Amino acid sequence: MQRNTLLTSILAGALLLATAAPAAELGDIAVRSYIGQPLAADIELVQLAPDEVSALQVRLAQQDVYRGANITMNPALGSLHMTVVRRDGRQFLHLTTTRAIDAEYVHLFLELSAAGRQDVRAATVWLQADPNPAPPPLPAPTAAQAALLARAERAVQAAAPAPAQAPAS
Repeated sequence: MQRNTLLTSILAGALLLATAAPAAELGDIAVRSYIGQPLAADIELVQLAPDEVSALQVRLAQQDVYRGANITMNPALGSLHMTVVRRDGRQFLHLTTTRAIDAEYVHLFLELSAAGRQDVRAATVWLQADPNPAPPPLPAPTAAQAALLARAERAVQAAAPAPAQAPAS
């Protein structure tokens, strides 16, 4: 009899787990920035239950989650701003930072909360080098180069003809 009770309990627990609504998951990531620039990316939110769509709240997980995963949080994530947006009938998490990301990737641990449930999801955003980087700034001229340029400018001015005087009337 105890064996049947145990088996019934296990089956009931499995049935409850199987019928539980799936938690929101992170889908494809579209990155719109490059290494050395502030982050701009969209992460698709998939498997959202109907009750989660309007109530979904997302925030960056606490530092202890990063420590528990033995991952250092990128300092630029201190300026992370997230908004849930709807586009083409799908939900996206739009991510931006005001600080540049100077790494090839950023690990994100995101806390998703809705309908009384809270889950942490992990994502890695991969960045590439800018294919069209801005040209590097010209170096400042040295003192010797500046003196040489000044002499050249004076020589050009001295060699230029004097402006013609208007005839007196």
